[in-house]
Amino acid sequence: MMNDTSVSQSQMSLVVAAEVKDKKAEDAGKQADLENDNEGSMKRANKKGSSDESKQSKMADESSATESYRYDVVLWLFGMLFFSLLVSLMFGIGSIRGWDADSAYNHNMSNSSMERFLPEPFTPEPGVYKRSDKEASSRWYYWKLKPEDVTAGTKLFVWFSYCLHNLSVWLVLYLQHKQKSFPDVNGKYEKKYSNTPDKYNLILFGLNVFFHLLHLLNTHTTYDGTAADTSEASSQSSVIVALIIMLFIEFKDRGVVFGYPSPYQLRKYQDSVWMSPVYILRKYHGYFIYWAAIFTFWYHPMENTFGHAFGFAHTWFFMLQGSLTFTNLHLNKYWRFTLEVWVTIHSGVVAVQTVPNIMGKELWPMFVFGFSMAIILTQLYGLPFWKNIPSWTRAIPVAVYAIIVVTSYSFIRDVQGRPFTRLQEIIRIPGIYYLILLIGWLIIVAIAKLQRISAARSISSSKESINKQESKEGAPSPPPRWKEVLVLLGTVTTYAVSVFLSWIFEYIDLKVNLIVLTMIYCFSFTLISAVFGSFLLKMLIPLQKARPSSS
Repeated sequence: MMNDTSVSQSQMSLVVAAEVKDKKAEDAGKQADLENDNEGSMKRANKKGSSDESKQSKMADESSATESYRYDVVLWLFGMLFFSLLVSLMFGIGSIRGWDADSAYNHNMSNSSMERFLPEPFTPEPGVYKRSDKEASSRWYYWKLKPEDVTAGTKLFVWFSYCLHNLSVWLVLYLQHKQKSFPDVNGKYEKKYSNTPDKYNLILFGLNVFFHLLHLLNTHTTYDGTAADTSEASSQSSVIVALIIMLFIEFKDRGVVFGYPSPYQLRKYQDSVWMSPVYILRKYHGYFIYWAAIFTFWYHPMENTFGHAFGFAHTWFFMLQGSLTFTNLHLNKYWRFTLEVWVTIHSGVVAVQTVPNIMGKELWPMFVFGFSMAIILTQLYGLPFWKNIPSWTRAIPVAVYAIIVVTSYSFIRDVQGRPFTRLQEIIRIPGIYYLILLIGWLIIVAIAKLQRISAARSISSSKESINKQESKEGAPSPPPRWKEVLVLLGTVTTYAVSVFLSWIFEYIDLKVNLIVLTMIYCFSFTLISAVFGSFLLKMLIPLQKARPSSS
């Protein structure tokens, strides 16, 4: 009995031991499976992480590749191609129609001019409106319809087109300017300059292309530009002031004369009120330059002459530059230099085309050597290569210019055949340049000083900057709609005054010398641009980029 019991107990022990062993084996298997599962999960996680990193890296590479591709250059090339086609149409259609009105001096020899235009009043015609005094010829614009051919339709077409062109590009430019000046809902700012034009650039480009084609249609239907109602001196003066504004824009990089004062010399004045004209016009220059280019563009019909073609090239260059705002090409110094000096070529071509080559009467030397003096004194030294060569080399262009001028004026005679007596004429254009530069500078400085005095009094108990527009949460925000509408009305009114001034002087036939009239317009347009930048635009776009407050 006892033996049976012992056997049973031994068997039970073996069974229990076997079960324990099986349990341990099962647990070990589960543990191995768990470890395998964890290892698999980690591998899958690592694989997914590597895949995500690879995707992010690929996206970054694609973004970098996109940014490195110069789409702004592509847009510029399309602009140049378009203008080449436009000029071909100007000359082609004009030739088909038999137009050959290259100069008022050839009025009686032209096949079409006698039936299209009045002759220029080289000889005073007493009692005849706009043709009665000895200065009438200098104020007369040749390429416009005879009074009996002018209708309400010829006026409405060009003025409606001009206003629509100007207002539409101003609106798009403002929307782009606002987008770049304020943060988005996440408090982040867009990159200011890029190789890739944004939607606003493309819209501006499209608008300018459309209005160029519309102007070509205008020329071959109703013909007249705004020249029928406004003064030629105002058209010239608007471009002169635009070029003077470029002197302000480039001042920090090249100074005024031979590259001086240099950027290093200007550092201690960067917070001075005397630098406010530079900051204001660098910030807001696009609006005035667009107005100047468009005003001049619609002044002239698209006549098939070289003078008109070179002039339209200049206004197109300005508008193309205005279509490239906030792109890196907009900053290109060589392209900007071309914008400034093109007037030298254009004015020379116009002078040769429209003024007979009679001894003592040629005007091309005054224009070519006058504008060239501004190049030699100021504009040349903004080009990057000057920073890499000794400063004494700046004397080389001056010496070359002096040799060319002296040699040329030994052949350029006055009406009595004497050499060198006309040398004084080369200082007239640069004289206007630098005089208007000085006047504009003083006007803006005076306005800035008054603003600082007023601001100091009005915010003595406030910690907020007068240039910040902040929401209730303290983050910078765009201006309210009512303020935008108010400034838009103020802007239109301000520039309407410029156009009205040109119209009223033309209407009353103000009998003054062309140079005097040009100075009047230059001063007026400078004052208007100063007020526009100093008051109106600062109400919408802060002079300094708006930043979130620290509170």
